[in-house]
Amino acid sequence: MICCKECIDLLHDYFEGALDQETKNSLEEHFQDCPPCIAFLNTYKSTTTLCRETLNQIEIPDEVRRALQNFLKEHKIQQKKM
Repeated sequence: MICCKECIDLLHDYFEGALDQETKNSLEEHFQDCPPCIAFLNTYKSTTTLCRETLNQIEIPDEVRRALQNFLKEHKIQQKKM
């Protein structure tokens, strides 16, 4: 079974549909038994949705968008190394 830290680490891939079926099932099983992770999941989902909606409404220069994407990718890579 997946622990809370693993659950948090997998959230992005979960929302992007990038998990294999077994991992997805384990994650969803964990959500059923862990109210704190469900609360975190709901907050993460709301925040992600709000950010996407906001970014779609604001014209961001390509240079800034690329810099932000590169920063986020690098941050994600560093998180996985931990």
